[in-house]
Amino acid sequence: MRDASTPQILACLGPEGSFSHLLTQMRFPAAQVQLMASIGEVFDFIRSHEEALGIVPIENSSGGFIIDTVDRLVDERCGLNILEELTLDVKLALLGRKGVEVKTIHSHAMPFFHGDEWLKANYPDAKRVVEASTAKAAEKAATLECAAAIGPRQNAERHALDILHFPIAGEVPNITQFFLLGHKANAASTDNNRTALVVELPDRAGSLCRFLTPLSNSAINMKRLESRPIRGQPNKYRFYIEIEGSPAESTVQAALEQTRADGAVIRSVGSYPAGRRFES
Repeated sequence: MRDASTPQILACLGPEGSFSHLLTQMRFPAAQVQLMASIGEVFDFIRSHEEALGIVPIENSSGGFIIDTVDRLVDERCGLNILEELTLDVKLALLGRKGVEVKTIHSHAMPFFHGDEWLKANYPDAKRVVEASTAKAAEKAATLECAAAIGPRQNAERHALDILHFPIAGEVPNITQFFLLGHKANAASTDNNRTALVVELPDRAGSLCRFLTPLSNSAINMKRLESRPIRGQPNKYRFYIEIEGSPAESTVQAALEQTRADGAVIRSVGSYPAGRRFES
């Protein structure tokens, strides 16, 4: 398999002009990109193409976990590994036509949530219309009179719109984090400062506490924790857990071995570098 720096083909969540597409172009400007209609389709495409990599969102600072991504990672059929965590500092723009009254504003639900106070102060009478993506919002606004869209400023040129305001609510951090996925796991290395685990615990009182105690005793910091139902097993759950560090470190390896000895079933979905940052 090729190194992650030169993927032969790359899948991401579309359409063209989405934040996922924007980040993909920033990270791999020369890659051939396949735009998918859903996160599930990104996973399916990678699984069916051995040489492919893919980029999917995992968390937004305003809206929290991207559950579609978590559910795919915890599924035992996943078969993929996280290779990198990428951070996008999202800057939103209001796109429209200068000199034209804005009566409707189109966007994905998340930008509306992030920019709620700004919109109330600046466009209190404009009707908000939720679209499937910020890219679709810009496309829609370009075809309607008195319409604007919230999304990446790059969509202005793509749809012959003007940038009316940038950034929107820029004083409030708006961070989305993404995973780069592939078939082949990274080589064991202490340079991989984050590890993602799928964990099943014994059905007994205090099992999560017992799992976390060896990590705490070894000063291993937990970054993310989410429980998800196991497909086909009512009232049973898997945990998606991210920790700082790598099993290449003896302290991490020893702590995980201790949790396994206490009954935890653990599957790693990758140890990877986190912290690479981009700005839209």
